[in-house]
Parts: sequence; structure tokens; C-alpha cells
Amino acid sequence: MISGKSEAMLVALRDNGQVLSLVSSSLSRRELMMMRDRENFSCPVCGSPVRLKLGLQKKWHFSHYAKDQCIVESEPESEIHLTGKSDLFKWTRDNGHQAELEYYLKEIRQRPDIFLPGIQPEAIEYQCSSITETTLSDRTAGYRQLGIRPVWIMGGCRKKKKGSYLSLSGFEPLTMAYNRQDGHPFVSSYFVCYYFPSEKLLCFSGHIHSISKTQFISEEMYMPLQQIRPFHLIRPVLPFHPSSFMEKWVHYKRRQRLHVSAHTTESEMLLRVLAYQMRSNYAYFPAFVGIPHEHYVHLSSPPHLWQMWIYLIMSGNRRLWVTPEYLIHRSGGEKVKRFFRRRQLPLCPQISLKTIIKTYLNQLVFLNAVREKEGAYQLKDEAVRVAHDMDRLLQRDAAVLKALSERPDPSPVP
Repeated sequence: MISGKSEAMLVALRDNGQVLSLVSSSLSRRELMMMRDRENFSCPVCGSPVRLKLGLQKKWHFSHYAKDQCIVESEPESEIHLTGKSDLFKWTRDNGHQAELEYYLKEIRQRPDIFLPGIQPEAIEYQCSSITETTLSDRTAGYRQLGIRPVWIMGGCRKKKKGSYLSLSGFEPLTMAYNRQDGHPFVSSYFVCYYFPSEKLLCFSGHIHSISKTQFISEEMYMPLQQIRPFHLIRPVLPFHPSSFMEKWVHYKRRQRLHVSAHTTESEMLLRVLAYQMRSNYAYFPAFVGIPHEHYVHLSSPPHLWQMWIYLIMSGNRRLWVTPEYLIHRSGGEKVKRFFRRRQLPLCPQISLKTIIKTYLNQLVFLNAVREKEGAYQLKDEAVRVAHDMDRLLQRDAAVLKALSERPDPSPVP
């Protein structure tokens, strides 16, 4: 529970039991001030009295008194959050939905920003402030418990880029949604959504591929709110540009080969030591290490690290036939299991670790680096003979990516 004093609401109950929404109300400030003088208002959730605040600096809202606590846990709402919530509510109404603002779901004690009832009800959450990953997961689970589809939209203030890569940290990756896309092998079905209230723009960052715990390759599409329909929040149509993606991925591979960070992670250090013990140069890893697939977003470890570990295990004993189950068993140690740490994606279909590893091994079969027999895989001798010329390796990285781009994608349907 938190003090209601920090909570801002846009709806309240009047003395006569009617709901007063400051978003849908056509009353002027003067009329609202007169109403405030002659009527009392209460929270539609907990029934506690609330104040109607009609200042000139902030968006008008209702607020609990300091002594009262609401039974719904919430965080302070900024001006940008109140404006964005108001915009999205009006937008859903304008598009024919019987939307409810801050509708209280008593079974789970949650109050979504916007509730869309119907045969397939939806709860829209507009998130500008930071919340914990546990809070987002719990709210998502609560909605699903009632058969409600949760839709998370982040405030535009949260959109960050590091160079040409999208940056998602903290709770932000957990807002990632899934809408199956077919076509090019590097198309991704994963996306996040932002809303910029000052510009009235929705932004979809789609075709997401993970390159580290917090960095992602994505393609962005900005659209005026009035040109988007509510169903696009679930099923956006996002263009994909293969050449742009491949250029970014080759740049990512080049950076892993040539850049030595001043703060090497424990995972990378473990691989560097393992490569040294096997008389292999870490920077000269084969071009089939560090290749993309949309479902690799389910692992928080960079693709080149966990794929490098699989390569080193298989190349350490070239007579060894491995299965996904064997590799999962080998990854169970405290130092190694970090390579396969799962990313929480509560809005997406869950992809098993076995499926992820099998997907990679089948990519290696297609690239003629591995042979497969009855579900077991063995590294070919020629795959271990890696060129020790960096220019040739960088060219090979691009060639392998091009070969994968021409592969009919047998990726599993979640």
C-alpha cells in the first residue's frame, strides 16, 4: 500500500454515485470549481474521500488525502503520464470501444489505466515511471488470471538508444510483445510500443533481435495516434529492411572481434580462458558463432557468448556427438549456466532452452559446419579450421549472414 497523497486519479464518484471523469467531462474549470464547493467525491476503488485538484500547473486530477490509503497499489503519476493516459482513453473511445478509465478489477485488486471490455477484454497500461520487474510480471499474471489480455505501452520518455541499438533495461524488456511475422528469415515477431503525448505519436520498435542483456537491433515506425487503430497495439504491421539489419549485425560481430572492453564480464573471461586452454584465439572464433534468430531474445546472454561455449564444447572433442539435452546438462554448473539465463518475457510465448539450442544446431547443419544423425550433432573437422586473418574472418561473417538470409526458416511456431 502507498499513501494516496502521491496517487493521481482521473475519475471519482460523486455524491449521487455517478462517476465523474475529468477526461471525458466537458465541464470548464469554473464549473468544476463550483461542483467541488457543493459536492463530495470518493475513490471508486476504496471509497475514501478524494480531493478535486484544479491547479494551473498540473493536469486536473483527484487525489487521496494524506491520511487515507487506497487498497490498490500504485505509483505517482507525472504530468506526462496523465496526459498520455487521457490521450489513449479518448483514442480508444473515438475508435468505437466502450473503454473504462481506471476501472477497478476487485478480484485481483488492480486498476488498469484503460480497460476495454468485450469477448476478449484488454487492459492497457501506460508506463512512464520505473517499476520493478516483479511488479510488472505480477500485474500481467493478474490480468491473465481473469482472461484479460495485458497491453503495456511505455512513455516516450523511456525510449533510449545506444548508438544505433535500442536500449531496454530494468522492467522494459518485460513489456515486449509477440505478433507472429513470416517472410524473411531474419524477421522478428517481437516488439515494444511507446507513446509520445507531446507529439501525439505512437512508436513501434519491432523486429527485435538481442545482442546483449540490454541492447537490441530493432526497426522503428512512428505513426500519428489518429492513424492507428487499437488492434494495431496487438497486431502491428511493421516493415522489415534486410540490408539494414544485416549491416547492424555485421557491425555487432566486428565489435566483438576487435573490441576488448576495460570491464570484461565474468562470462567472457571464462570463454577467453577456455579458448586459451584449447590453444584457440578468442577473437578468431568461426563465423557461425554469433548468428541471429528471433527466438534468441529469450536469452539475456549475447548470442556470440553462448554460441561460443557450444562451439568450444563441440570442438574440444570432435568425435563427440551432442544433443540439446547433453548441452543443457553441461551448462548446469554455476559458472556456465549464466550463458543460458532466461529473459522474462511474460507477454510472449515461452520457448524452451532445448528448442533454442536445437535451432542453433540446425543452423550449423545448414551452414555445413555440423552433421546431424538421429537428433545428435557432431562438428565437422573443416569447421574447426578457422582463418587467422581478421579481414577474411570479417568477410566470412558477412557471407555466413547472407547464406542464412537465403535459408527457408524452419523456426518453431510457439
